[in-house]
Amino acid sequence: MHLTKKSAYGLLAVSIACELVGTGCLEACAGFTKPGFTAIVIVAYGICYWCFSKALKHINLSISYATWTAVGTIGASLMGIVFFHQHLSPAGWCAVIAMVTGVFLLNVYGTPKDRASETKGGDGV
Repeated sequence: MHLTKKSAYGLLAVSIACELVGTGCLEACAGFTKPGFTAIVIVAYGICYWCFSKALKHINLSISYATWTAVGTIGASLMGIVFFHQHLSPAGWCAVIAMVTGVFLLNVYGTPKDRASETKGGDGV
């Protein structure tokens, strides 16, 4: 499977979306006692990890895992509020803001530029 950096980020986004679906259904499956939600958890996490493994071929682990976990945590927090009527404390909201800021900074400044883009005709290694 040949991917560009852009399509790798697309797979990372699909991975995150599937992780959020799986996490929401994990809350809803009541300890795996509801077969429909349990099946969705298994399928969603399977797709999630498959897409994540493919994205890792083109995105550094430090960037991809930090993005995946932070966006997943933020999404799960918001899902808990919207769908499960859970609450965050003011400190929890500060943590969400810190995660958004951290992921943004890590994605923009976290790794050196690709060597291939710095040298003309280089092999990028």
